[in-house]
Amino acid sequence: MFYGIRAQKRWRKISAYIVLFFFVVIVSFPLYWNILTSLRTPKEVYQRQGMLMPDALTLENYQKLFDGTSMLTWLLNTSIVTLVATFVSLVAGIFAAYAMARLRFRGGQTLGKLVLLLYLLPQTLLFIPLFVLLNDLSLLNTRMAFYLTYPTLVLPFITWLLLGYFKGLPVELEDAARIDGCSRVGVLYRIILPLAAPGIIAAAVFSITNLWNEFLYALVFVQSDTLWTVQIGLRSFQLADTMLWGLTMAGAVITTVPPVLVYMLLQRFVVGGLTMGAVKG
Repeated sequence: MFYGIRAQKRWRKISAYIVLFFFVVIVSFPLYWNILTSLRTPKEVYQRQGMLMPDALTLENYQKLFDGTSMLTWLLNTSIVTLVATFVSLVAGIFAAYAMARLRFRGGQTLGKLVLLLYLLPQTLLFIPLFVLLNDLSLLNTRMAFYLTYPTLVLPFITWLLLGYFKGLPVELEDAARIDGCSRVGVLYRIILPLAAPGIIAAAVFSITNLWNEFLYALVFVQSDTLWTVQIGLRSFQLADTMLWGLTMAGAVITTVPPVLVYMLLQRFVVGGLTMGAVKG
């Protein structure tokens, strides 16, 4: 009987590992294909021979990417826009979430629900009115167009996440600081922000990964190639009905590295911030 139970547990464990192995293979194959294509010559991309295991690899596409295109400029534009929009969204989200979590005002509960509803609105419903607004303000084809519109993509979720996180923090700490003469803003800066650091980092990582990969707003609001983000730059490798797959895949590999590194470095904060923020709300 005891041996039978041990055998069942062993087979369950083996079955779980088999399923996990196939899942990892399925998820990893697109990345493998991406890297492999970026290391092949344009002629070899369309050949079936050595499709999965090529005989020779080359860095020609990466050399052309950095020497013959504006890849570095696109990466710089994307980095600046992403970091500035993330900072603006975090500042606004922190104040909004703290106000809804601690201040009592009419419609506060309803406002908290509307925040999540705003996050669910698709970009396709927003980019037309935003385009009209930017056009009226003469801000099309400028970096300011990014700074004003990108927060609309992540601010609702950041506010909703931090709202649940702030509600999970003990109010007694704030009351003690207020008794000692600390102002409301001082409490937020000295007490709340240090305690909510994991949630803030999780919100920042979410914002960075989403804004780094944003395509629609960058395509509609900016036409100058000097202001292109990396996603629009990669689109320029499509010439009429021809796709420069080697350059495109090389650019995709380079583009994937920064958000992956950010997530790997801050993974434990992301998991802790998301789970803590989901306790209340």
